[in-house]
Amino acid sequence: MKKKFLAVALMCSICLSGNAQIYGYDSWAQLPTRDIYDQGLMNMHLRALSETAARRQEIEARKQALFYFYCEMAQNAYDEDKWWDAIKYVNQALELGYYSGSLYYIRGYSYEQLGYLKEAKSDYKKGKKYNNTAAAMALDRLNSKDKQNQDNRYFSK
Repeated sequence: MKKKFLAVALMCSICLSGNAQIYGYDSWAQLPTRDIYDQGLMNMHLRALSETAARRQEIEARKQALFYFYCEMAQNAYDEDKWWDAIKYVNQALELGYYSGSLYYIRGYSYEQLGYLKEAKSDYKKGKKYNNTAAAMALDRLNSKDKQNQDNRYFSK
């Protein structure tokens, strides 16, 4: 078995090296080939990479501008006591992938004003996680209200 394998391997190598010697010197038999380091191909690849990077930077800049726009709209709606609009704009801003403690505070406060205390607490916790002191104080305020309500339930008739 080993002898057959070695014989076949030897014949293949002789055949391939014979082909290389015959066609190596005959210009008419050479096929056009591309070098691995072909400058035109490499330049085309580098140009495609740089264009892709430029497009990504442009998309990221647009996303960031849109984020700031939604933040401003959420702040305006919050200032005008339009709670549903504030929630809508905060949601749109957060969908872009940027996060801010003040956005979570605005949405939490809007939920609190509408009576959705569970959602408000959740947003205040997230705002506290992003180092928003107003969200931390609001969370403490809601927790103390809950504690008072629980105490009142136990001591009332």
